[in-house]
Amino acid sequence: MNRDVDVILPDSDVASEVTLDSSSDVGRASPTLKGLQNRESNPKQRTRRPFHFQTTISANRAESPILVDAVPYDNAQEATYSRYKYYQRLRGPAIGDDQALLIPDHVVPSIFFYPYIPGTVPLTGKQSSLITIFAVWNTMMGTSLLSMPWAVEQAGLLAGLSLIVVMAGICFYTAFCILQVYGIYGEKENLADFPDLCMFLLGRVGQWVSVLFSALSLLGASAVYWVLMSNFLYHTVKYVYDLITTTSSVHLFTIDDNSSAFNLFCPDPIDNLSYSSLLNGPLFRNGASTFDKIWNLDLTVPIYMALLLLPLICLKSATFFTKFNALGTVSVFYIMGFVVTKASQWGVHVEFNDTSSPFYVPLLRSNFPALSGMLSLALYLHNCVVSIMKNNRHQESNGRDLSIAYILVALTYLGIGATFYLTFPLEKDCIEDNLLNNFSRSDTLTVIARVFLLFQMMTVFPLLAYILRTQILYAFFNSIYPSFSHVFSLNVALLTICVIFAIFLPQVGTITRFSGALCGLVYVFTLPSILYVVSYRKQNNGHAPAWVYIVHGLIILCGLLNLIAQFIVTN
Repeated sequence: MNRDVDVILPDSDVASEVTLDSSSDVGRASPTLKGLQNRESNPKQRTRRPFHFQTTISANRAESPILVDAVPYDNAQEATYSRYKYYQRLRGPAIGDDQALLIPDHVVPSIFFYPYIPGTVPLTGKQSSLITIFAVWNTMMGTSLLSMPWAVEQAGLLAGLSLIVVMAGICFYTAFCILQVYGIYGEKENLADFPDLCMFLLGRVGQWVSVLFSALSLLGASAVYWVLMSNFLYHTVKYVYDLITTTSSVHLFTIDDNSSAFNLFCPDPIDNLSYSSLLNGPLFRNGASTFDKIWNLDLTVPIYMALLLLPLICLKSATFFTKFNALGTVSVFYIMGFVVTKASQWGVHVEFNDTSSPFYVPLLRSNFPALSGMLSLALYLHNCVVSIMKNNRHQESNGRDLSIAYILVALTYLGIGATFYLTFPLEKDCIEDNLLNNFSRSDTLTVIARVFLLFQMMTVFPLLAYILRTQILYAFFNSIYPSFSHVFSLNVALLTICVIFAIFLPQVGTITRFSGALCGLVYVFTLPSILYVVSYRKQNNGHAPAWVYIVHGLIILCGLLNLIAQFIVTN
């Protein structure tokens, strides 16, 4: 009976795919037909053959190498090769520093060794602590930077700065709880990520809850992106149109006489009311130009964005868009530089005592939950903290590295929020939830920011849509791409929701704080606390001290109060 067995050796330089014919008298291994065809079609391709095989090639170097024969050139090395496979099969998974059945160093063929240069660190596929810290920082940085000055203004200076520190501490602790629990069960139970951990400790319900609220957080982020992209696209095209027609631009803001030197605008209070921006916009205003009716922020531009991005988010793979990931880091640094540049031009405008002063800065305001709700999303890392931190080369330093990253994130939000708030040269309640809306459309730095952020967000949004659809489709159909019709229908539903938000509730701050408070209640406050308590009991024969229940119960209560408080915030 003939039986062919394909064997693939792990070494990339010396391994190859070979076919072992068990009926052969000499047990000779010959190359597969597929391997031969690959070599003929791509002569420059490196051979991937067992180390004890040799390849004879044409002596004429001008010609392409031609495989003539491949036979064992040394019986001893062939025996070593077989013994190596035998040891490898008996070895199984290693536990700690167990050295049993490891192939001895003197038996390993010399070609498997490479020179060691003292002072260098062997490549392990892991990343250093510095890269890990930066990855965590970069993951949490995003559109919240544009809204942080508005959120600080809503809370008051002292309450705002205090809330950032407190929320960063809570979010760090709950994220660290996830790492601790995963460190106990992750490798032992072969758990890939946070939803698997919820499945193992909390059952199917825990897994579905984690997937559901992870998808809701992505949906909230998508709605925020859509509002911002529509805003940036509208102002960019309007700026170009104004340049071409050389007419004065029409703004949706009331010009303050004291702001002309800084190209700043204070929003009309009516623009903060639901539906009023649409009903009072150029589409329903008598005397509006044809261009303003065709190109308006309140209705047409969000729809144009949907027509533009729908084909992109229906692509089967989002690999192309991952090539632009570095733009996210560049955009964060640009926003930071933008705020610092403007603040240096304005100077400090603060008054703590005179409540009638336009620069009056209260220390505490009743709207402080707006900041805590926003921070629940701005400091949200919990659904991917395992994936990031398990790539850290020094696993024992995960707690330290995560704490440093959260400190840097908190300092970044403190710096941007406080700097813009304290130096803003108009009434503090003029600060918009998208700080770029406070600037003239013709301001050079603002134009650059809008164009750059528009391009960056248009490359990130397909990634958000891809992650969202993979979670939903895999949960319901056990496949990330069941068919094009499934993907298309889901993407149409996603864009419809985003367009509705952009038309009827184009308020970045409101969307962020509600989605952050809702998803944060589950992902930041509740699930990590429950997982920690369940794990603690599991490790201690069903017992846990009172402080474990009290501390984590209070954390869950904070998340619940944070969500309820969003409904009492007044815009």
